[in-house]
Amino acid sequence: MKANVLGTEYEIRIANTDTDPYLKDMDGYCDETTKTIVVDEMKPDDHSKLNLKEYQNKVTRHELIHAFLFESGLAESSPWARNEEMVDWIASQFPKIKKVFEDLKII
Repeated sequence: MKANVLGTEYEIRIANTDTDPYLKDMDGYCDETTKTIVVDEMKPDDHSKLNLKEYQNKVTRHELIHAFLFESGLAESSPWARNEEMVDWIASQFPKIKKVFEDLKII
């Protein structure tokens, strides 16, 4: 899957720790040097979330926010751009913000 992030094409891949060892201790990552986002395939187990598809979408949004910040030039100059809490907040709240904007017809 591909995503246009401010004019830069990012490849989004679903993988697992066998195919991508960088996923060992994380659910996803964004590599701005290769323009790649990798998200764990998230197979269910005894400790997984019940709605894995929704969680996988949230992780994908989170990594895309990182990509937007990188492509905006903010990753180097702003410490908050790499702040996982801030990026996670944007990724989690974006669908709600988008709905309000659409309801108000300001998009």
